Amino acid sequence: MENGKVIHTRFNGIVLLKGASILAILLILSCGMPPKEKALSILKDGIQDQSIIIRVSAAKGLKEIGDPRGAEVFDEVLKSKNEEGIVAVLSALYDLKEKVCPPVILELCKNDDPLVRAEAYKLVAVSADERCREILIKGTEDKIAKIRRVSYLGLEKYNEKRIINDGLRDIDPFVRIAAARTLGKLGEKGMENFIKNELKKINPEVLIQGFIALAEMSDTSSISNISQFLTDTPWDLRLAAAEALLILNDLHEFEILEEGLKANDPFVRAKTVEILKKYPIPALYDMLREATKDEYVNVSVPAIDALQGYQKKESLSLYEKLMDAPNPLLKIAAAKAYLKSL
Repeated sequence: MENGKVIHTRFNGIVLLKGASILAILLILSCGMPPKEKALSILKDGIQDQSIIIRVSAAKGLKEIGDPRGAEVFDEVLKSKNEEGIVAVLSALYDLKEKVCPPVILELCKNDDPLVRAEAYKLVAVSADERCREILIKGTEDKIAKIRRVSYLGLEKYNEKRIINDGLRDIDPFVRIAAARTLGKLGEKGMENFIKNELKKINPEVLIQGFIALAEMSDTSSISNISQFLTDTPWDLRLAAAEALLILNDLHEFEILEEGLKANDPFVRAKTVEILKKYPIPALYDMLREATKDEYVNVSVPAIDALQGYQKKESLSLYEKLMDAPNPLLKIAAAKAYLKSL
């Protein structure tokens, strides 16, 4: 009884002095943790998860909201021997548009694993660090075509025309297109025609790369030709054509993207959502909201990311609901989106 009196007395004291605090506590008990605290808790718990992918995803969320714990996890993983984790961190840093390359990333460009090396080179290619010039030049001779391609793209900022010109004779068409695209961006004449000649082979993968390259070179003369691939072609080509036209600011009819969001193939839905992450279309906002409920996380998670580009406060209630989703990656994406939207 004595303890009961003490508790009762203390409780009454708090009620008299801190009535608002008790009300807040009662609300928490009845409604659960406040959404802001809940979101932060999801990210903090995520970086302790046993799954390296979940840890990196949560760390990325923390880094995006300026919490130093995200960067700490990234540094820890990059210095580990976990190749899956390293690739995930490098990919996350690229997605975050990091422009600085610490020594650990420069060193990873020498890694024996081609996946690690390729992701490291992607970061080096967009870095403003002068030390990256020699690494990119070396990358043009790498046995992995993806690394050679990225290296020629990255050498644009160094105006290395002579070295980039060598890429026009590479055995891989993707590399040749990348070199031509870079030279064209640097003012070299005839590069659009060079790429168009590559596209005459009608290889779907080459067409996809060519459409985007021509669009990035602002080649408006290609609009009519690219538009022909919006219908009656494989989905990869349709979506590449749509993305190229968006880059050229010419996709006035976006039914193809509506169809992509409704497609039975989850890979088509995922690619469509990734395009809408880069190029928001207000008329498709409601469809993107629906995409956050997709059964495949490679659709629902980027859909959450895409919604942030619309900066609509009504999305907050959706993010709050999704923080209760059973999939941890979806919860993390929703938590990050909620915190970034406040």
